[in-house]
Amino acid sequence: MFGRSTPAERQAAANLLSEVAAGGALTNPGGMTDESINRQTAAARQLNEAAGGDSDRIAAAIAEVGAEARRA
Repeated sequence: MFGRSTPAERQAAANLLSEVAAGGALTNPGGMTDESINRQTAAARQLNEAAGGDSDRIAAAIAEVGAEARRA
């Protein structure tokens, strides 16, 4: 299944998705704390850095992590 993204990109994408889910961005966006926003921003920066700023690689990593999570 994997191939378009690197392991580091997938790890960073998984970290970002985990922070988004844990921080309430999807379920309670108005109730997010500054700390949660800061963690999500840091995770997004990590993913951007891992992918060298390439939006196609970022999208691929997120899609691959999501697909793997659906199979789990």
